[in-house]
Amino acid sequence: MILNFILLRFQKGMRSLKQELKIFTIFIFIWMMGCKGEESLIPTYLKVHPAKMNIIPGTGTIHQNIEDYWLYVDHKLIGVIPSGNTIPVVGNGEKDWSIQPGIRVNGLRDEAHIYSFLQPSSGTVSLCECGDTVHIYPEFEYKPTALFSFIEDFENSNRFTEDLDEYPLTTGVTQLITAAEGKYSLAMNVSADLPTNSMSTQDFYNDFKSDGRDVFLEFEYKSDFPFLVGIQAHLSSGNFTEYAAGAYASQVWKKMYVNLTDLVVASQSTGGYRPVFTVTHPGGTIDAGNLYIDNIKLVHY
Repeated sequence: MILNFILLRFQKGMRSLKQELKIFTIFIFIWMMGCKGEESLIPTYLKVHPAKMNIIPGTGTIHQNIEDYWLYVDHKLIGVIPSGNTIPVVGNGEKDWSIQPGIRVNGLRDEAHIYSFLQPSSGTVSLCECGDTVHIYPEFEYKPTALFSFIEDFENSNRFTEDLDEYPLTTGVTQLITAAEGKYSLAMNVSADLPTNSMSTQDFYNDFKSDGRDVFLEFEYKSDFPFLVGIQAHLSSGNFTEYAAGAYASQVWKKMYVNLTDLVVASQSTGGYRPVFTVTHPGGTIDAGNLYIDNIKLVHY
């Protein structure tokens, strides 16, 4: 085919044989470069396994719900993948990799974000252009700069004793029926006669700044009814409650991350803040039920 091309061009007298040979040489060079480019597209496959959470004293439970891995190779974002998935990476030689842990903020599926309080996992990988699979086992732990206003697992204490609703018979008590970890969790009761239960801590916390740095409430829950999560700000004009997120009923324990940053910035309280949980009974003939909460952490910078 290439020879016919040259002869045709020669017969038409458009260029000299010398020019045609030059064109032929350029054609062959481009063709060879194309073949080389195709060969370089053979990837190395990186299989990212479920993460291990390292135990760090003073940071509470290691239970996390890391749903996404933000994978970087050679300081470039390769993709955002679920745990246990495999992703192709094109390249050759020794490369640095890092994985940022991704969570769902405020319980919303479309609010996928890197969780800033956890240290990225990192290492090196040898890319080979050979189709091999390399296994990566990420490990995460809290950053040294992550600070905790409190960690409550209800095993030896219960700081959620402040009843904010209008029903004196609603309570927040520790119980042994169910727990995300250990023996105890907090139970908040509601019924048709006691339709709202809103609990908080006795103390307000002001050990973080209202300057836009991340403030999150981590907790695990199991609930018979939907509920709301927010904060109460202690202002000179009184206490003001605002909610940041809500969650549906769940008969299995789930982990939730609630972003309180915007509420803290908006209120600019100098008197501090305290988290608020509010569960509501739908009324009618539906049986009484509970919101169970465990492993609560108020974490910030």
